[in-house]
Amino acid sequence: MNKPPETQFENRIGRRSYLRAAATAGIVGATLGSIGTTAAQDAETTTQYNVGHETEAGRAHARDIAVEVHHEFEALDITTVEVTESDLDALGDHEDIRFVEENIERSLDLPDTDPDNQIQEELEVEQWKPWGIERVGALAAHERGETGCGTHVAVIDTGIDPTHEDLHANIGEGVAFVETTAESDEAWADDDGHGTHVSGTIAAVDNDFGVVGVSPSATLHAVKVLDDQGTGTDADIAAGIMHAARKGYDVANLSVGEPETTQTQTEAVKFAHEEGLLLVAATGNDGHPQVDYPADLDEVIGVSAIAKDDSLASFSNTGPEVNLTAPGTLVLSTMPGNQYGVMEGTSMATPHVTGSAALLAAHGLSNDEIRELLTASAENIGLGPDQQGSGLVNANAATEELERLEGKALAK
Repeated sequence: MNKPPETQFENRIGRRSYLRAAATAGIVGATLGSIGTTAAQDAETTTQYNVGHETEAGRAHARDIAVEVHHEFEALDITTVEVTESDLDALGDHEDIRFVEENIERSLDLPDTDPDNQIQEELEVEQWKPWGIERVGALAAHERGETGCGTHVAVIDTGIDPTHEDLHANIGEGVAFVETTAESDEAWADDDGHGTHVSGTIAAVDNDFGVVGVSPSATLHAVKVLDDQGTGTDADIAAGIMHAARKGYDVANLSVGEPETTQTQTEAVKFAHEEGLLLVAATGNDGHPQVDYPADLDEVIGVSAIAKDDSLASFSNTGPEVNLTAPGTLVLSTMPGNQYGVMEGTSMATPHVTGSAALLAAHGLSNDEIRELLTASAENIGLGPDQQGSGLVNANAATEELERLEGKALAK
C-alpha cells in the first residue's frame, strides 16, 4: 500500500486557514446581498455599517440616510447600510437606534503554498482514509452503519465545488452572498478552495477513490459568504448564518473568527441556536491563550486543533471556551477541480466535529442534545481543559452511547 499522501508533507507547514478581521474603512459599492438604493451616491467616501433598531421608525431612519441598503435582517431588527462620512453622526441620531457598528471585512489567512497536485495521481489508485477521519472514530462508526443519512449540513465558507467527484452526490442546495469567479452555473461555486476542503472532511462520499468524510451520507449545503480572495463582510456572514437557520439545517460549519465581538453576528448566532441550528466554529490560529469569536460564544461549539501525536497544534488558540479538539494538521481532503490537497488550521479541525455532529443529527436529536453527547463522549487525550475542552471528539463513542440510550428507552 502506498504511503498516505499527508505523510509526504511532514516537513511542510501546510495552509493554515482561518478567517481574520481586516480594516475596511472606505469600502465602496454594494455586495451581492444589496437590496436597493435609497439615495443617490455622490463623490464622498462611503462605508458600510450594521445598524440595529428598536422599531420600524428606526429602520426607516437608517434607510433614509443610506446611500445604499445591502442587507435587511428583519428577524434581528438590523439593517446594513452604506453611508457617507458626513452622514455618519446622523445615522445614530435617533432614539430607536440600538447600535451602529462598521460592517468589517474578514479574510482567510493563507500564509502557505497550495497543496502538491502529486496527491491527485495517488488518490486515483484507491480511496485513502485520512488520519483525522480514523482518529475521531468515524471509520468504526461507518462500519456500524452510522453515516449521517438524512442530515443537512451548511458549510458557511467560500462555497463548494459542485462537480467534484467526491462531493457532488452529497451536495444539496446552495446560496451566495458574494459573487463567484468560478466558471460554473452555480452562484455558490467555490473559487478559493477552502470551503471544498472543509466539505470533504465533513461528507466526502465513501466510494472507491479519493477520500472519505466523517459523515459520508450527509447532505452538504453551500453558503458562500467569502469570495475568491477569501473575503466577506460581517453582514455577509451573519446573513449566511441566518439563511442556514431559516432553512432548518441541522449543523453549520463556521470557520469565522476575530478577537472582538460584533453585535450583528452575535444576534445572528443566538437566533440560529434558538431555531435549532448547531454551530461549530474554529478557535483561531494565532497560538494565543484566547479563543476567537464567535467560537467563544455559549451557543457555539469551539474547536481547537491537535497534531498526529495528540499534542496541541502549535498554531491553535486555547482558552476556557474550547469545547472540543480535533485533528488539524496535515489534513487531506477535497479541492476544486477533482483535486485533493493537504491543509492545516483550526478550520480543518472544525469539520471533524461538524461531521460527528451530523452522525448524531441523523437520529433526530436537537442541537443541545448533540452537543451534550459529543462532549460527554469525548476522549481525554491528556491536554489541559483550555486546550482540549472536554477532549478529542469521538464519533464512534458518541454514536455508540446514543444507540445505548435509544435501546434503553425502547426497553422501558
